[in-house]
Amino acid sequence: MFSVVIPTHGRPAYVEAAVRSVLAQTFTDFECVVVDDASPQPPELPDDPRIRLVVRPVNGGPAATRNTGIDAATGTYVAFLDDDDIWLPDRLLGAHDAHGRAPVAVCWQSTLGAPVPTAAGRVLEGNVSDTILDDITPHLGATSIERALAPKFDERYDTCEDVDWWLRVSAECLVTTVRAVGLAYRTHPGPRDRTGTDRRVAGAQMLLREHADWFAAHRRAQAFRLKRLGLAALAAGDRTLARRSFTASFRLRPEPRTARHVLRACAPAKGASARGYESSPSARE
Repeated sequence: MFSVVIPTHGRPAYVEAAVRSVLAQTFTDFECVVVDDASPQPPELPDDPRIRLVVRPVNGGPAATRNTGIDAATGTYVAFLDDDDIWLPDRLLGAHDAHGRAPVAVCWQSTLGAPVPTAAGRVLEGNVSDTILDDITPHLGATSIERALAPKFDERYDTCEDVDWWLRVSAECLVTTVRAVGLAYRTHPGPRDRTGTDRRVAGAQMLLREHADWFAAHRRAQAFRLKRLGLAALAAGDRTLARRSFTASFRLRPEPRTARHVLRACAPAKGASARGYESSPSARE
């Protein structure tokens, strides 16, 4: 059985759509644990015995809310879904089959409303501990893991908690990929609790600091995360940090894109833009 953990805060319309996408799964052996992170008003959910609502009395952020869901889960596997995303109908069926190969299974993703591609995303197979951070890590909504092996999320992070989690998971577990799209990622201007640009910068810096020894031995991953930090710094208006991060990334791994980012950070500011940093895990610099 799967325990589907959906953290939510203040997005009742979106979370209802997320839950309904779980109820529409072709694989039906699941429970859906919706964890409300002290919203002003708890969400109203569809009437189904497989749905459980857990209400946190104090807002703790994404990591704490997912940890509450893991604690409440009773299934063999834990699968995650953000409250503003949805699953395609065969998402759990593909994961169920894949778990015969590895304790961690990931699928591909698309953008909600866009045509579903027939091939997209990374292919991760076996021991990926040395390459997992070379690119954007799989979205948590595309991820499931044996519950007995699932580590908790580090609640000190407001952002990058998923990257830190993936680094620890890949050190202990083999991974396999369902080569089909199972997650539809929603882009929207709605509220994103605790994930503003300043917190993205702080999370990216903390990740590099906390895992400094690992990054020192994995230069490609270090270059990629420094580039992500530079993009977050640009969005936050800190052009000095952006220049420093892009330059360090380029020195580790010279790439034309990174060189363009260095020049971009050196150019006179033309006003802050909320679109300077794309939060979607499918973004490419």
